[in-house]
Amino acid sequence: MRYTHNLRTVVRSLQLAAITKLSAIMLTMPCPVAAQMEVPVAPFSSIELHDGARVILRHGPTQTVTLRKGSTDCAQFTMAAGGRLVIDKYNSRCSRKYELEIEITTPYVAEILVMDGGSIQADGSFPRQAEIKTAVRNGGVIDIRRIVTDRVTASVEEGGQILVAPQISLSAGIVNGGQITYWGDARIESSVRLGGAVTKGSATEADKPLSELRHP
Repeated sequence: MRYTHNLRTVVRSLQLAAITKLSAIMLTMPCPVAAQMEVPVAPFSSIELHDGARVILRHGPTQTVTLRKGSTDCAQFTMAAGGRLVIDKYNSRCSRKYELEIEITTPYVAEILVMDGGSIQADGSFPRQAEIKTAVRNGGVIDIRRIVTDRVTASVEEGGQILVAPQISLSAGIVNGGQITYWGDARIESSVRLGGAVTKGSATEADKPLSELRHP
């Protein structure tokens, strides 16, 4: 009887060790990587990004959202009120570390928000538009130097960076750290509380890639 009891104990210990090891392996596995694929979404006028993805924004006559790196098993694309496209790097089925890169083509964007890390960067040429609103919360970067805009509203809270090139006016606000950098001679209204800076970018940095610019 004692032999049988000891054998059962050994078997259970081995099973527990195997389960623990398998769980550790699953937690360290990257999310599945998908080939480039177009993600179907409803028409949108604003973009909101959460949790650390990289988004490239381009101008085009029709709206498309293309997954360049990552997986729809992990990333989540939803529509919120007011035509807001919300992109979450993680959903309830996937919490592992992985790389997510998305390309968005749109004829127009009214508002851009980045929360909890990640970046949205405009690339290529864009037609002039009257107004755009931007905000970063708790880290992240918005770079819309390529979007020629008359009036820009930029807000940073709890860290992050926004880069803009307004033509007429910039309304800039920072709370608890962050940086807003602008190019050009637009009229500037700024408010900084509890740390941060609103600064004019140098001519030598106006066309530099985001990766080569100084970060706060």
